[in-house]
Amino acid sequence: MKDFNGKLAVVTGGASGVGFAIGEALAKEGAKVILTDVEKESLESSTALLANKSLDVCSKVADVSNIESMKDLAGWCDSEHGPVHLLFNNAGVAPAELLPIWETKPNDWEWAYGVNVMGVLHGIQAFVPRMLAHGEESRVINTCSGNGAFINLPSTPIYTSSKASVSSISEVLKLQLEQADANVKVSILFPGPHTVRTKLFSAERNRPEELARDPNAPEHPISSVEDMLEMMSSMGIEMETTEPEEVASFCLSQILEGKYWINPVNEKSEQAFKDRVDSIISRGDLPNPNIF
Repeated sequence: MKDFNGKLAVVTGGASGVGFAIGEALAKEGAKVILTDVEKESLESSTALLANKSLDVCSKVADVSNIESMKDLAGWCDSEHGPVHLLFNNAGVAPAELLPIWETKPNDWEWAYGVNVMGVLHGIQAFVPRMLAHGEESRVINTCSGNGAFINLPSTPIYTSSKASVSSISEVLKLQLEQADANVKVSILFPGPHTVRTKLFSAERNRPEELARDPNAPEHPISSVEDMLEMMSSMGIEMETTEPEEVASFCLSQILEGKYWINPVNEKSEQAFKDRVDSIISRGDLPNPNIF
């Protein structure tokens, strides 16, 4: 893909954070952007903000955890706007994890997997057949995390394992599309290189009632990036952060280069990954990942 001018892009989780930043960056490059999110009011205000900048952006509420909602979105895109060329499966949640894995509750897993894993799968199933049918140059970009794809942080078993699934799904999708000699390519995005300033830590605000958190679960001390920074600082660790706009800029540049791995350099994380791989190859003991 040489440029984004005239391309139609769909961005899930587009009301804020990385999704919003990607949508804005694409629109500035001449793409027509459809932002979608489950958070209606935030989606409407974010879309209006970009429209007031004379950017070609519209929106539609959709729930990535619901296959029919995503199929309806794909049909609406086709009928109202034409063929989709770029699908950003970006929506994601992080449950408030504090308990050891054997004490976690089914609702926490079902909510996180419904969005993080099934949301990616639903995006693929709703849009890729249409991309294959129209035959124009297209790309699917799945938002992942090094926490799951490369290392496994013991403090977040649900989030970590869900992102490990996204990594596997993305690799298989890439290889299957190549085997089919399709004009649909795949990328996997790792926002960073540092903790990104998004609303991920407050994702509980969009949690459905039927999958409510256990009322007896301990209160989580982190509900924002600022909380995380403060907690780490109290431990003598000064964390760096990354703005969503930086992620978006890097992501678009890598797409234009045709990259599958959209993964900025972070030396500490890469060393932790190398240590893990070394333990696999040497059949040694699994190290505790140290990314700070």
